[in-house]
Amino acid sequence: MQTYRFMEISMACTSVREMEDFWIRMFDGKVIFRGMMAGLPFSRMIVAGVTLVFREDPKLALPPGPGVEFQYNEHLGFRVQNLDAAIADMESRGAKFVLTPALVREWQQKTDPQTGRFLQTTFIAPPLTLERIQAGEYKHDVAIFVGPDNLWIELNEVREPQDTQWFREATA
Repeated sequence: MQTYRFMEISMACTSVREMEDFWIRMFDGKVIFRGMMAGLPFSRMIVAGVTLVFREDPKLALPPGPGVEFQYNEHLGFRVQNLDAAIADMESRGAKFVLTPALVREWQQKTDPQTGRFLQTTFIAPPLTLERIQAGEYKHDVAIFVGPDNLWIELNEVREPQDTQWFREATA
C-alpha cells in the first residue's frame, strides 16, 4: 500500500507579491521558489509546515469579502493552542477579525426556523459521544480574519480527548 502525505495547496491569486507579503507578515512564511509558470508569476512558500503555491490569474473572480460573506465556506484553517493569544498575535500583525468566539456564541443562541438550531450535528464518530461533548471532553472554538483576495483564514482551538486525536496538535 502506498503512503500518502499532504504536500501542498495551490491557489490562484491577483498578486503573488501581496500573497507573499501577507503570509510572511502573518505567519512567518518563507518563499522557497518564485518565478513564472505558464507565463504568469508564481510563488511556492512554506507556511506552518504546509507548502502553499500561489499563481497569478488576471481573470480571477474574487469570492465575497467582509460584510458580504458570513458562512466562510472556503477557508484555510490553522490549529492553535490558545485562541485568545493567537487572536492578539494576529491583530498585532494587522488582522481584522470578522468572526470571533463571542460572535459564534451569539449565533448559537439564534434558532433556525426549520431545525431549531444554528448548528445541528447529525453524526459523531466513536469513541466520542454527545454525552462526552456535553460533559466538556471536546470543545472547538474558532476565529476568522481575511487575507488578500478575500481569502478567509481560520484559527481553531480544539480540546479533544486522548482517545480521538483527530486534529494535528498545534506546536506553538
